[in-house]
Amino acid sequence: MKAWAALLVALVAAGYAWQSHRAAVRRLQAQLLQAAPDAVIRRSDLVKAAVTEATPLYARYCAACHGDHMQGNTALGAPDLTDSHWLYGSGSVYDIERTVLYGIRSGNPRARNVTDMPAFGLTGMLKPGEIRELVEYLLMLDHRPYDGQAALAGRALYLSKGNCFDCHGTDALGNTDYGAPDLTADVWNSGGDPGTLYQSIYSGRHRVMPAWRGTLTLEQIRALSVYIYAVSHRLTLH
Repeated sequence: MKAWAALLVALVAAGYAWQSHRAAVRRLQAQLLQAAPDAVIRRSDLVKAAVTEATPLYARYCAACHGDHMQGNTALGAPDLTDSHWLYGSGSVYDIERTVLYGIRSGNPRARNVTDMPAFGLTGMLKPGEIRELVEYLLMLDHRPYDGQAALAGRALYLSKGNCFDCHGTDALGNTDYGAPDLTADVWNSGGDPGTLYQSIYSGRHRVMPAWRGTLTLEQIRALSVYIYAVSHRLTLH
């Protein structure tokens, strides 16, 4: 009889502990959403709660494109989320969250959709030889082996006929308002070998990221955004 009583007490205590734990988790989740996006990272308890919640969410919804370890997939044009290079914004929680909420060219009216990479070859805007010269210029910008004469011709095309500077800037440092990448960083979502660079210019790129609002709750999206921020900024979680 005593054994049963002890077991009952233990079960009640375990149930109470579980309910207390769940209540604490719910409080942290509520605080995670109530705080301003970039204020969350100043509270280690909220960051830990976000990472715990978001890890399985990332595995289910994001890893298929961005990889199990957030290092991207050039075949899909899915960027590496572990570095400091961002197509849109500066990598703040707010910037990440906006992209997760509304997507890129997703059809959502608030999606990031200012411009994309034109198909310069398919449309006849540039000839194959001119595209090859532009590729040499890109190799020069990235401090890789290049053909000097072709690179100079490519630079002239970049600043004139190609009109590349309009999005990527005359300094080729890109524009995060447009989602135009920095061409000097040697970081390429779709691959940076000469053949792939040629194909990107010739055929263009029109990558799409879905809008996750409606599939995930606002709190889950906040947790994912904090998780991506924590990984990309190498936050130490103790």
